[in-house]
Amino acid sequence: MSKSETATAPEPTPETKRDRVRRLLIGPLRENGFRFKHGTAPEAQQKALDRIADDLGYMSDRHLSVLAASLATKGEGSSRNFWPGYATIIGLAEAFQPRPLEGWPALVSWFGSAAGAQALAGNRLLAEFQFFQQKKRPPLSDQDRNAIAARAEDHQRQFELITDRERRGVMRDGDQRWLDWYERELACVEALVRGAQ
Repeated sequence: MSKSETATAPEPTPETKRDRVRRLLIGPLRENGFRFKHGTAPEAQQKALDRIADDLGYMSDRHLSVLAASLATKGEGSSRNFWPGYATIIGLAEAFQPRPLEGWPALVSWFGSAAGAQALAGNRLLAEFQFFQQKKRPPLSDQDRNAIAARAEDHQRQFELITDRERRGVMRDGDQRWLDWYERELACVEALVRGAQ
């Protein structure tokens, strides 16, 4: 037996997040005929696709496949085969699978600042986090702050009702699921605030 026959094959290189997005989203859309407008420089095309691949690397395989199927109907131009704008792609991706905390540096910074400590002290931390998740910005107006306060009151009321039913042994369907969700989400955001302090 020769040396070449006994040598083991090199380990395959693990697929990167960028490669996975290319395989599950960009590749299928290209196969469906997506292209850039005539005159778009090859470097600009590559840069745009790399940005998409990098920004969607957080998505699961299933969500990337669903996103690809949805985007296949959203091509631009008269033939509906030009790549949609970045905002369209990212917005749709967010609707299918919101970006996790670590993917939003502005959110992490906000909750690590004095604003996060104030939200924690005011018992509105989770409500403020949900606002930020939905709007992709911090609360800026009295209307924003009032909406957050109302949601925080709803959370507190729901928490008190469920924990009271739990104490009395009369929990309803969905109570434990809501309580688990609430405690998990709150702990995650509290960790952001406490980690910065």
